[in-house]
Amino acid sequence: MAYMILYNFYRNATFVFVLFWYVLYTGFTLTTAITEWSSVLYSVIYTAVPTIVVAILDKDLSRRTLLKYPQLYGPGQRDENYNLRLFIFIMIDSVWQSLACFFIPYLAYRKSIIDGSSLGDLWTLSVVILVNIHLAMDVIRWNWITHAAIWGSIAATWICVMIIDSIPIMPGFWAIYKVMGTGLFWALLLAVTVVGMIPHFAAKAFSEYFIPSDIQIAREMEKSQDFHDVTHPEVQMSTVSRA
Repeated sequence: MAYMILYNFYRNATFVFVLFWYVLYTGFTLTTAITEWSSVLYSVIYTAVPTIVVAILDKDLSRRTLLKYPQLYGPGQRDENYNLRLFIFIMIDSVWQSLACFFIPYLAYRKSIIDGSSLGDLWTLSVVILVNIHLAMDVIRWNWITHAAIWGSIAATWICVMIIDSIPIMPGFWAIYKVMGTGLFWALLLAVTVVGMIPHFAAKAFSEYFIPSDIQIAREMEKSQDFHDVTHPEVQMSTVSRA
């Protein structure tokens, strides 16, 4: 629950910051490159389903492990999973990812004839891909429902953007089709994803390999099938933590 609260702050902040950078380059006008429909669907379709599915189905450890070693509930009681430090870190991460989403496509297309609506579609797809990959990187227990929710949401975003841009009365009519057929479009999506995920990947790798929590240690022990053979859990957990 603590992780999902932070994740919801992050996924909404990333999208809002992209809109904020756009405002700085348009003289603080009320116009937006991202269609109103995409702005509404972002929290309804594009990113909502993975959040709900992961919140319900994902879990740190098995029920048997938690019942056998109740000291693993300690991090929650000590507010180690939800605190001001983690909130600041995830907000910094959202700023970084929004910068990658906005400025990499902007710098690539600023001297081209591509219009704002086409850039807006690229920004929308970039944000949705980033926040869903961010979530996928943190999923602990995968199943077909989780796969369908995360990757299906990305696919649903593509479909919705294409449908919106196929309606003649919409301001961004045919915008996605003007850029989707070029190699630069796909290269920019890849670049945004790689650059945007660097801080989160580095922080995750560092914390898990150099300063793992008791829950992370127990998870690894579960994977190695040695965890349930431990006869003195409190001694073992404290010993492994010091190691």
